[in-house]
Amino acid sequence: MVGNSSINSSNTSTSKNSIKTVVLCGSFKFYKEMEVVASPLRKAGFEVIVPFPSHIRHGHKPELLKNKKYDKTTLTRWEGEGALLHLENIRKADIVYFFNKGAYLGPAVTVEIGFSLALGKHMISKTKIKDITVTNFIKAVVPSSKLLKYIKESEKEKERKRV
Repeated sequence: MVGNSSINSSNTSTSKNSIKTVVLCGSFKFYKEMEVVASPLRKAGFEVIVPFPSHIRHGHKPELLKNKKYDKTTLTRWEGEGALLHLENIRKADIVYFFNKGAYLGPAVTVEIGFSLALGKHMISKTKIKDITVTNFIKAVVPSSKLLKYIKESEKEKERKRV
């Protein structure tokens, strides 16, 4: 999948109607940490999508961005492309996990929350969200270390409701 860190596992233990795709949303300053969170989920057979920062999607190094080697128009276009691509990923998600380390939610993540809400997605967050309105839409606060367990329990609950 262009522009996203995603690995499909064909050796998945998930059934047809169970949770298959988890999309992580968060500030790009937490990109490496989000990849660490994604790793055990991928190993368990889930497709996990973490958005790629622009410089990675376009094959460039962050130091070039810091040294202002790119014009603002190019960077703005890259960010817009990435944002739209990630919204399409949210459309595919069974669960959307907001990686809000330190309760930080940037402006792009607030758009992703609204989009997820409009689509009726199962939304969870790493830490408690400070905005009292948004807290109404988050099903659970789940630390990263317990995310895999939460997803597996949610999967079992979904199966029980179907039967």
